[in-house]
Amino acid sequence: MASSQRSWSLSSLPLDMIEEIFHRTPAESLLRSKPTRKKWYDLIKNKRFIYEHLRRSPGRSRRTDERRFLRIDKTVQIMEPVTRTRSEKPIPHELQPLENIKAMVHCDGLMLCMCSDMESRIVHLALWNPLTRHITLIQPSTRFTTSDYYGIGHGVNKYRDGYKILRFSDRRYDNHHHHHHSEVDFEIYYCETSSWRTLDDAKVDWNVDFTCHGVSVMGNMYWLAHRDVEEEEELESCILGFDFTAEKFMDVCFCPPIFDYNYLSCFGGDRLSLLQQNNDEPSLIEVWVSSKLADDGGDVSFTKYFSVVSPDLPWLHIERSENASHPVYYIAKNKRIIAWCEGLMDDGDRLPVWIILYEIDEGGVRNQLETERHYENDYVGTFLCGYVYVPSLVPLP
Repeated sequence: MASSQRSWSLSSLPLDMIEEIFHRTPAESLLRSKPTRKKWYDLIKNKRFIYEHLRRSPGRSRRTDERRFLRIDKTVQIMEPVTRTRSEKPIPHELQPLENIKAMVHCDGLMLCMCSDMESRIVHLALWNPLTRHITLIQPSTRFTTSDYYGIGHGVNKYRDGYKILRFSDRRYDNHHHHHHSEVDFEIYYCETSSWRTLDDAKVDWNVDFTCHGVSVMGNMYWLAHRDVEEEEELESCILGFDFTAEKFMDVCFCPPIFDYNYLSCFGGDRLSLLQQNNDEPSLIEVWVSSKLADDGGDVSFTKYFSVVSPDLPWLHIERSENASHPVYYIAKNKRIIAWCEGLMDDGDRLPVWIILYEIDEGGVRNQLETERHYENDYVGTFLCGYVYVPSLVPLP
């Protein structure tokens, strides 16, 4: 249908019907089309429309899965696992001077980026919407350091109260030369007012697993954490949470027995998934799913969702070196693992590192696609291979 005919057809519809059509349209398509009629353009810029559009996103509706994998290595790479296509864009200039993007946390289409300057060991914090390409730097109350953990979320009414950022410190690996006793160990940042508040009563009895990045689900943050049980001389593991409405930490639930590698992700929009694999037994992958993460802090527990046993399973985290990337994954319909990770392939005298997109079900590897190839002598790699990301129109504060 010609553009003029399409415009005429839409213009004949009432605005509430246009709004319903736009609600069913992916955010990328809405932004790409940039509706020419002022009332339509005003609609997609309206916060009420934006948050309703977000509410109908994957995990909360039957709309086509819009989850993406986002990876930064010289460029911003966005992989669409369903179509198996990848796009590349330049890294935002605000992030380019920094040597290393340490980690990111996704919440409602916004990426909280922790970028470390390796020479000074100071961390810079940025909030970024990859779809709209808007980015803002977060100013610290004192300074950010490499021993900090971060999370992003919101209270019950994010439309009214906006987004919040949590910072807390883990001094186990801190170099005392870089530690200032005046620094705050727990604080929260309010994006709407650009202000920090110290959490004087906050306390954490667990050590966050730094190899398993945190995940934001339904406005709250969740991490895999451990502590020693002296009487039993073993490690106890749990899901540590932070409630952005009450602004306090919570022990959510105990974890299944821990493997060598454990990866946390969102499942169904209101639960957690835990993917596990051992280094000496790569032929086994276990996937656990939690019960619903209730707003009232009700009981949560993990149940084994499925296992994959196959001699052809890849190592999702290769023991190439200490710099090997940890994978990014999500659990799709019909008990399928969609993972993007590094892999080693024999190429004669050289041993290249391949970035591979895997589709794995209970029977083993169903599909795999090489998306990049590097050689170790010219490849540094990233700590995490990528991040799950859902494009949205949510504006920066």
